[in-house]
Amino acid sequence: MIKLILLYGILLFSFLSNGQTPTEQKIKTLYQQNIVGGKVNYANLVENPLALDQLLNAYALNPIPEVGKKAYLINAYNIFVIAGIVENYPTPSVQNVANFFDDPHFVLAQKMISLNTLEKKYLLQQFPDPRLHFVLVCGAIGCPPITKNVFTAENIDELLDLQTKTAINSNFIQYDVASKKISLSQIFKWYISDFGGNQQKVIGFINTYIDSPIPSDTKLDYYPYNWKLNGTDVFKSKATDIPSSTTNLQTFTAGSLLRKHQYDITLFNTLYTESAKNFAGTDFNNYRGTFVTHLAQITYGVSNNKRINLGIDLNFKYSGEIANSGNFSGISEAFKFKNTSTSRVGLTNVGLRFKAQPFKNSPEFTLQSTVQIPTIKNAEGTTNLFWADWDRITWWNQFYYSKTWDKVQLFTEFDLLFRLKKYKEQITMLDLPLSVFLSYFPKPKITLYVMSQHVPRLTYNIKPEVATDWVIPANYTASGLGFKYQVSKQMNIELLYTNFWRGVNNGLGNTFNIGIKFISP
Repeated sequence: MIKLILLYGILLFSFLSNGQTPTEQKIKTLYQQNIVGGKVNYANLVENPLALDQLLNAYALNPIPEVGKKAYLINAYNIFVIAGIVENYPTPSVQNVANFFDDPHFVLAQKMISLNTLEKKYLLQQFPDPRLHFVLVCGAIGCPPITKNVFTAENIDELLDLQTKTAINSNFIQYDVASKKISLSQIFKWYISDFGGNQQKVIGFINTYIDSPIPSDTKLDYYPYNWKLNGTDVFKSKATDIPSSTTNLQTFTAGSLLRKHQYDITLFNTLYTESAKNFAGTDFNNYRGTFVTHLAQITYGVSNNKRINLGIDLNFKYSGEIANSGNFSGISEAFKFKNTSTSRVGLTNVGLRFKAQPFKNSPEFTLQSTVQIPTIKNAEGTTNLFWADWDRITWWNQFYYSKTWDKVQLFTEFDLLFRLKKYKEQITMLDLPLSVFLSYFPKPKITLYVMSQHVPRLTYNIKPEVATDWVIPANYTASGLGFKYQVSKQMNIELLYTNFWRGVNNGLGNTFNIGIKFISP
């Protein structure tokens, strides 16, 4: 009996010392099946995503342990990098994936997080250990080779020393025999403060692990970093172009871009209704005007570097106005689905759209340009027809900027919206919308946000003697509250309410919005 108890204890201790948690066991299995010679078989993970998805779910739901925290976070970083590459596979480099290290794309202990935040705030700031630079694998050949070993609370120091020694004695130090010149990995330059702050301290650190010590007076140089993907094609794949997971829909904005062959289908439904307006200094009320818009947007990624998207917009609208009644029952006039003097329906315009990231190193800044062409006759109405839409060519230019910090995101938009006249009795208009959205992510699948928009309108009437359209400049301000919920990996729904609380020569009403977004894997 005593022998059985002792044997059980030995087995238990062995289990706890070698993959003591289910997460570490899953990582070990994934590494054994997909790592060869310090490189990752991403193609195989694309075809068999289950194990990786299970690990991502575990990191998303489980709290960060205090015991073995350092090892836990190292493993998390390397798994997140692998997952990010699999999502964008095939790609020649993580440098071809916009915002790869800065996008808070991953969920750690129910908090959205970026790779840079995990590396610098969670690891280097809490554990100032220069050996971390030799175990955090960024998905490139220039990174340290990834090990099949899993970091645990028991083996972390041993593995940190082993991987540091392995990297320094292989690709992190390069010798030129002819010139007797020594070049180091750029990591020693980028993080020189972690190695002591000067080259002499860097040499001292290197000599702790290198087989042949470097003289302390050696002049060091740095060789170019190799950002080529640390992938392997040892295992042949039949589906190397199909990623296994999806874009982060919670942080996805109007300025976000799709990778090549990825597509986005968005349906945004808006009901705007007003019972008051201000025009030429006079307030009008005791009527109900309602405009319903169904906007369908299809966007497609066309570039390998995830910097150019093309799209098409379809605007289907119906509208109506009822006099001598300001109550909400007047909304029904817009749902008559007839073309009369008080109601209107139809596909009012079609837009062709171009979206791009103009600056390679500034993924937070994007722009979009759309040309909308009217598709309905007498869009601005006649004596016998109610208003449907602007009967002009619209050229809409949008400039986006977004920044995300863990649970908070700031998204701003500035537009140049030209409505170009088609007929001599029209005038050209320029709207200058400025919009600000502030989002909060309380849960991985939930987004709450507030927004505000101010829109001044400028007009240009070159022949006032023939113009019949109004030429008084206008402006309005609207604010709102929104909610997004991610119903699946590829789809979310959005609710938004806005109030037009001030305006000059403009209507004063409310909008009720429902959006549905689907993004392909």
